[in-house]
Amino acid sequence: MADIIHGLDGPRTAQQELFYDLEDATAVIGWSVAELNSMAASGKSPDEAIALMKISALLKAQQEKIRSHADEVKAGRIVRDKAE
Repeated sequence: MADIIHGLDGPRTAQQELFYDLEDATAVIGWSVAELNSMAASGKSPDEAIALMKISALLKAQQEKIRSHADEVKAGRIVRDKAE
């Protein structure tokens, strides 16, 4: 594994920062969706469960949108000039 990672310890480019920021956001959203689904299934009232499932669905849609943006960044279709 060390030979695969060799030479990757330099600073990230603005493009890489954007990609990893988007990837991190999708991971956090994915975790949130899983937690909300778990909460909804754990004996909440029907109204609470429905509300949690709606929130979960909205977050999942945003996760897919952000993942799509990350894919575009990785492919070079979205370019950041410099890190913020």
